[in-house]
Amino acid sequence: MEENKDTYSQTDNKESPNEKIQFLIKRINKLSTELETVKKSIQKRRSENATLKVLFYTGLFVLLVGFLYSNSVLQRAHMRSLEGNILSLERRLSHDMNQIKMNLELDMQKQLKSVDSTDIFTILGHMDYAISQVRTKKEQTAMLINQVRLNTDEFSRLLKSQIPSPKYKKDDDKTGG
Repeated sequence: MEENKDTYSQTDNKESPNEKIQFLIKRINKLSTELETVKKSIQKRRSENATLKVLFYTGLFVLLVGFLYSNSVLQRAHMRSLEGNILSLERRLSHDMNQIKMNLELDMQKQLKSVDSTDIFTILGHMDYAISQVRTKKEQTAMLINQVRLNTDEFSRLLKSQIPSPKYKKDDDKTGG
């Protein structure tokens, strides 16, 4: 530092005051220009930073909207897939139920045709007669027996209505006429 002072003091001695003023004016102008350049650079950086922030937040917003949209689309596709699977299962279940129903009807017809050469209505009649012969002192057992008899009668009526047969119609005509 002392060297600078010495150099400055030496230039002071050799230069005139006008030259010193000119030198200082040039120096101030140069510093002013540099300050203006720095100021513009800082303003440019601020503008660039603001632009980068806007771009960054816009990008985040676009990503968020894209994520929400794709999530919504995926959920809808998943729901359509589930609905398709449910419909397929319903069709398969319906088909299986129809097959079971047909098999039961075939089995029922086979059983109705002959059970050791006796039709189902004769068996139901024998069962009803056997049940009616049971005498019990307990009210609960009597109620159960009556319920079985009612269910047997209802079952017989359903069978007669489901399977039209000339034999049973003749029996109904004899009892009705």
